[in-house]
Amino acid sequence: MKLRKLASILLVGAMASALLAGCGSAATEEEAAPGGNAGTSAEAETEEAEAFTGFDETENIEMYGLSFYGDNGLTEVMDAVNAITEEQINVHVNFTPMDVATYMEQIGLMLSGGESFDLVMATAIPVVSFGTMQSQNQLMDITEYMDEYAPELLEKMEEYMPATTVDGKIYGVPCYRIYNSSYYVIMRKDVLDQLNLTEQAQAIASWSDFKAILEQVRDAQDSLPEEMRTNAMISNQDAQGTVFTGQYSDIAADAFADDFGFETLSDTNKIIYVDEEGKVQNYFATDDYRATVERAHEWHEAGLIYKDAATSDETGDTLMRNGITFSYVVTSEIGVEQAKAAATGREIIAVPIHEIPVQTSVGNQWAWCVPTTSEHPEAAVAFLNLWYNSPELENLFVFGIEGRDYELNDAGEAVLKEDHQWQWDDFFSGDQFLAYPKEGSGADFREVSKASLDEATISPYYGCTVNTDPIANELTALSNVLKKYEAGLESGTTDPSGIDQMLSELESSGMQTVLDYYQEQLDAWLAEQ
Repeated sequence: MKLRKLASILLVGAMASALLAGCGSAATEEEAAPGGNAGTSAEAETEEAEAFTGFDETENIEMYGLSFYGDNGLTEVMDAVNAITEEQINVHVNFTPMDVATYMEQIGLMLSGGESFDLVMATAIPVVSFGTMQSQNQLMDITEYMDEYAPELLEKMEEYMPATTVDGKIYGVPCYRIYNSSYYVIMRKDVLDQLNLTEQAQAIASWSDFKAILEQVRDAQDSLPEEMRTNAMISNQDAQGTVFTGQYSDIAADAFADDFGFETLSDTNKIIYVDEEGKVQNYFATDDYRATVERAHEWHEAGLIYKDAATSDETGDTLMRNGITFSYVVTSEIGVEQAKAAATGREIIAVPIHEIPVQTSVGNQWAWCVPTTSEHPEAAVAFLNLWYNSPELENLFVFGIEGRDYELNDAGEAVLKEDHQWQWDDFFSGDQFLAYPKEGSGADFREVSKASLDEATISPYYGCTVNTDPIANELTALSNVLKKYEAGLESGTTDPSGIDQMLSELESSGMQTVLDYYQEQLDAWLAEQ
């Protein structure tokens, strides 16, 4: 069964009067409105609400989020933040950043224990994801607060709010960032330059073209300077042994132009794909998956794939940085050349394979939500409204204190100082497009990336969120089966015939129950659109 490219359906303008409902059921326009009685009188329709200008007394809110850089220098940053927020809306923000391990452990305990705090970051980590927290009734319905305290934010994020909207109710606000991405081939430019292969590499348009590059690099290893020699021509992209089969990506066709991204309904096991007719299927059971695994096995046998790809706990970024691999493939965003140069410490060539439609999981994986335990939801939402519309706040959160943590160069790019104390990832923070461009990305990077997002393909199923609690046992069982087979198959280490045994075990572990459940959820959502 050959899969075809998803249709491009842009959800522009359709949500001007009401947000799409989440999977399962939808509220009517009257039900979705605060109080459920919108439009009951001509006076109510014409009367304009008084604009919010700030609280009479200072409201203190507690905010928790992820950080990969610790909290050094945070005190001065938050002093500067609060000088703005207290003056403009009379809100004082106490921000506690946590590393991944701490966040996974502590946030769950705080939520389940009923601890009061006001803003929590929904992440891509299952235990602290939007879907998990919302399905466990840990997130507050903030619809009425958005209307009253954040109308500008609601208007700005209108197109992307369905990712955090369930049954017509808003449970969070996505970070406004580069949602659109593509699948890329990443290669070391110094090696290509040395072998006079740069132009040929930049022009590759198929897996056959890419293989020809890898074979030439493999055969030239002995002639390369020592610092350019590598153990592998292509490595795994992640710590799960994935060489080709990235999430959202079908790359069975040889020509890149015939490869495509597909909808997964936020499934993180790479099981679910929705075809062009809206049918939920098991991607591992498709001819396309088998063809991709066969390619991986062929390349592995030809000595092109990293021999330890199936068992490596390092990513393609790290393996390239450490001189182990010449290339890898990965999902990334506009500005990939600068991002991967920073991640690998090497100048790279990035060749796009295909675009990936913007999906619900991308919209809600770094959303800011108000826990049900919050005692200050109005202040939390008012702060979000200010944050997402303030370049000053955005740059404080992302880059810290100008002069201490960063300087602006002549191009208007933020250059982190060697002895900087604070930094934070811009895709965690409010409106990414309000931040200064990073050094090396170009003076107009934010404008270019925003224009790219505006032109991106949005999945026709954007806004469908699936509560997987009822099938949690089946998903765990399926995940355990995949752990036995997936890394070996997708790294090319094991024979493709292993797919048959994997499929048999998946079926006996509840695969059909999972597929039927996802189909029911999707059908219910589609029926309300």
